[in-house]
Amino acid sequence: MKPGKRFLSLECALLFGCIPGGLLWLELYKDVPFFPVLFGFLALTLLLGWSDPDLTFTPATTPVPLRKLALRLAAAALGLTAITVLFYPDLLFRLPRERPKIWIMVLLLYPVLSVAPQEYLFRTYFMQRYRPLFGEGSGMNWMNALAFGWAHAFFLNWMAPLLSILAGYLLARTWQQSKSFKGVCLEHAVYGQIVFTCGLGWFFYQGSTRAVQNFIP
Repeated sequence: MKPGKRFLSLECALLFGCIPGGLLWLELYKDVPFFPVLFGFLALTLLLGWSDPDLTFTPATTPVPLRKLALRLAAAALGLTAITVLFYPDLLFRLPRERPKIWIMVLLLYPVLSVAPQEYLFRTYFMQRYRPLFGEGSGMNWMNALAFGWAHAFFLNWMAPLLSILAGYLLARTWQQSKSFKGVCLEHAVYGQIVFTCGLGWFFYQGSTRAVQNFIP
């Protein structure tokens, strides 16, 4: 049965508004691990997706323009490294310098354990399920980007949501143009690997929230 707009509006508010908000509250006052929540969220949307006749896990795709993708990734690498040098020089290349084995593990495991579930949730699911609400233009892209940024608020710093909004908009555009799950996973994975390599990955590490929690009564 095809869900109506009222049902979709409520579902979107609950799944992509209230659940991240609840996770933020729990992160402020409790010690809640990230991955169980992520995979619980994933399981719930899989169940809802299977019941939606308009949602397909393998939509028709067009090739991702590799030249444009390479330019975006190069610009991201230069921009993120420049931000680190200018504002957070102590973090520059900290992970590969100080923890090379962990850095390699992040490069290898991050695409599978984190990127793929997120790209299903925020691109494959969100951008098909809520098409009746937000359309297929820039409005959908911005709503998707804002939801993606809000989902990263539990890191308790401003950098993670801001970078996630920017990346979310680019990934939403890639999805709109290609409908390629593999394409957005590749792009997202490289963005993340750049972030963890240049040093800004500290803002996306759950342990970084402990520094903030020390100032919360």
